[in-house]
Amino acid sequence: MKHVPTRVATGLALTIGLSGGVTLLAGAAQAAPLHKAATTTTTLAPPVQGAGKHQVYLYVDTVTGSESNPAPAAACAMTNLFQAGQQVVFRMDGVNVADGGVALTNTNTAKAYVKIPGVAPIPMAYGTHGTASYWTAAWKVPAHYPLGIVNFSVHVITDPVPATKGHNAVSKFSAVFTQKGLAPPSQLTIVAAAPVSGSTTTTKA
Repeated sequence: MKHVPTRVATGLALTIGLSGGVTLLAGAAQAAPLHKAATTTTTLAPPVQGAGKHQVYLYVDTVTGSESNPAPAAACAMTNLFQAGQQVVFRMDGVNVADGGVALTNTNTAKAYVKIPGVAPIPMAYGTHGTASYWTAAWKVPAHYPLGIVNFSVHVITDPVPATKGHNAVSKFSAVFTQKGLAPPSQLTIVAAAPVSGSTTTTKA
């Protein structure tokens, strides 16, 4: 989208320059040729959510939990970087597109859970946080959990909707959120603990 204003502005500059050139070079034997600006074509990558049609839409992020040691700078702050001992809170909200776009709540969702490599599935709970309700699940990073990217996934299974007058039946659907397609710096990552302020390391000769 940012290329459009640039191209329009360039076109206007060329038009004005052309008019000025005609006036200034009136009577001249030959006017200097105008050089067209080179154009580039950008090939877009596929949508991160996939190119096919979707029956369920999910939004997922991670925030700091209050039961963290070491304590984060702030609780409920969005981040993807956690240390061992800190609590990762997965947040999810979603829409059942197949059922007309209704929100995924505890009344129309059969199951919602988080899968983390090496960890048993963690059920998600639907509840009110602040002034809105959404799904959450907490995971405290074990002391010896491997450093690096955590390839977690969030799974949702919707309830089937029976047919009613003026409303067709809707089958149950399953949906999965992964970090596939996100840049590595944006993915959930376990990082090494920061050095304690004022600490020193000594090496024996």
